[in-house]
Amino acid sequence: MPTRRLAVWLLAACLAVVAANPVVLARAGNSLAEAGLVDITAVAPDIALDIRYAIPDNFTHVAVYPAPRCYLRADVAKRLATVQADLKAQGLGLKVYDCYRPFSIQKKFWALVPNEDWVAKPVEKDGKPVSGSKHNRGAAVDLTLVDAAGNELPMPSGFDDFSEKARRDYTGGDPAARANSKRLEAAMVKAGFDPLPSEWWHFDGPGWQGYDLLDVPIN
Repeated sequence: MPTRRLAVWLLAACLAVVAANPVVLARAGNSLAEAGLVDITAVAPDIALDIRYAIPDNFTHVAVYPAPRCYLRADVAKRLATVQADLKAQGLGLKVYDCYRPFSIQKKFWALVPNEDWVAKPVEKDGKPVSGSKHNRGAAVDLTLVDAAGNELPMPSGFDDFSEKARRDYTGGDPAARANSKRLEAAMVKAGFDPLPSEWWHFDGPGWQGYDLLDVPIN
């Protein structure tokens, strides 16, 4: 094949691959910052991190994130920093379990726990994410309360507990733990967050519907 014809053929082949899988292009070409995500430690460095999916201590029992980092949309991060400042004045603080989650990792979660009561089903069309978790949008955060020394306050259940104890309407267990959950909820709602009924630790940022599903890798 002549050199010119070969070059044209290769270009056409590359364009066909990109058209068939735009998510790959997004992953290769966009940084986290370009996608509109910020590191929470740059906005609120005193927020504690315990990113569970970067270690085996989670419901999958394997580390699925390459690094223990928390990225969120700028507005969501700013609101979380406000919550941290308010709690700090009360001798408390936040510890974060999960923030932005790439869509490819959402698919791994669904393969492990294909239950829409606990894991948002990832849906693609023509290789592009069309439905998934609010974590995939960088607009959701999982967290808990800590005291001034960084110790977690008792909660009705552990993180990622798939039982009725995780629900906000749970009335059993330790009353003090339920009160801590309500205190966390009140602090987050004050800053505009929307609590998920089935998980005491999960909160969605306002306007999450306007953010795209992302598959930019965490680093």
